[in-house]
Amino acid sequence: MDLDINDFYIGYKGHPKFTINKIIEDDLIRVIVQKYEMIIFTNKGDLYGDLNFGADLPRMLHQTRVSAAAVKKDILNQIFTYIPEISDINFILDVNFYQDPNNYQDYMEILFQIKDYEIYSIIN
Repeated sequence: MDLDINDFYIGYKGHPKFTINKIIEDDLIRVIVQKYEMIIFTNKGDLYGDLNFGADLPRMLHQTRVSAAAVKKDILNQIFTYIPEISDINFILDVNFYQDPNNYQDYMEILFQIKDYEIYSIIN
């Protein structure tokens, strides 16, 4: 598959892999990581022109009958739809729900691992 993997660099100060004065990202794995981060931090309906883009994680966390398997399936659908570069690359995606009885809330933990990147996301 011949893909153009150039993308705008969207790193920000405070991000663990931030690089100052960078405009274009051309490393395949870093492009995939950027796209993955956009998916998990976007709610469906927030992207003008594509109302299906985004994992919608805060809404899913507060549903009463959503399983970790259902959330994982939805994220995988997003990944395979919006990150075509990932088709030949091995990665791990794991989703778990936890309860915090001290603060009376649930939270979701998502692990995305690809090459030497591990991205833990906690949604509460």
